Amino acid sequence: MLRWWLAQKLPSRLFARRRYGTYGSYSSGDPYRLPPVRVLGPTIWCTTAIGATYLGCAAYEVYSDVQEVQRGRSRAGWLSSSSSSSMTFEQLEAERTLTHVRCSYWHQNRQQQQSRRVMGMEVWQPEWLTDSSAVVRAAICTNAGIYAINNLLPWTWDYFAHVAASPLNYTLFTSMFGHLGLLHLGFNMYALTQFAPPVQQNRIFQGSNSHFAAFYLGSGLAASLGHHLSTVWPNRVGRISAGLGASSSIMAILASFAMTNPHAEIGIMFVPGSLPAQQALMALTAFELYGLFFGIPFMPLLHAGHLTGLAVGAAYVQFDGRKRLWIPARRLAFYSLRRFKMI
Repeated sequence: MLRWWLAQKLPSRLFARRRYGTYGSYSSGDPYRLPPVRVLGPTIWCTTAIGATYLGCAAYEVYSDVQEVQRGRSRAGWLSSSSSSSMTFEQLEAERTLTHVRCSYWHQNRQQQQSRRVMGMEVWQPEWLTDSSAVVRAAICTNAGIYAINNLLPWTWDYFAHVAASPLNYTLFTSMFGHLGLLHLGFNMYALTQFAPPVQQNRIFQGSNSHFAAFYLGSGLAASLGHHLSTVWPNRVGRISAGLGASSSIMAILASFAMTNPHAEIGIMFVPGSLPAQQALMALTAFELYGLFFGIPFMPLLHAGHLTGLAVGAAYVQFDGRKRLWIPARRLAFYSLRRFKMI
């Protein structure tokens, strides 16, 4: 997420005062007169939104899995057992695991080839263009589309940037899709294409587009809340600046990659050399901590959001988010859909 001062983005300081309060004026009691920041409301909103995101993605995947199992049973001639009413959640999970094993075998073979034959020529295909990376492509198209809309209709910027002093809650979610410039957008999308595909295939996500989508959106919401709360302490002035960008979600993906591939080499663009992923994660965490408490000139980054993303990604792998969050969400979705006779 990238930050810029409202005075640089809004038409006038007067407009900023009218919307966010009288900040920046001097008084003997408080030289800054910074507006207050709500804590309870945004926290409840983000927590609810994360829960709804996981449950919605889990319900979509469960419904798709049940439909696929029914089609498979019908093709096999199990007409008497094709109804989902005779299926338990454990049976559905077993079917899902078997499908993952088959897809993993196919994915390993494809990684060994790294190319395909098109019209008699060997053409390299990036991993994020494969069928298993639909979420990555959707994220790229969404971020690029919103960036184009923001530039064509400048008044829409306010809907895709979160200001802690603002009374709006939905910008905690929409801000992860806004970007300040082409360079900002390009860096984030490049990092997404590099780290998201291998993370989606690891033992936590097991190739699940729905699970990875829930993680991507949920970590972005958590990071937005982390930045919001950091304006209470230690970065009080940050409450009058706007934050936006997908980098906090990408930080969560990067941390997940480093936790599952600690010895993989990670390099930084335009900087020679590379570091093992685990060391790169520690160095990045130290950099963000320094920036949060001391600031880094000419680098107006949302360090609290980045740190929250790193913490979420590392904790998700360390404490097995699949077992503790995703499977319970699928179970709840399964029995909820059955109760409403949707499966």
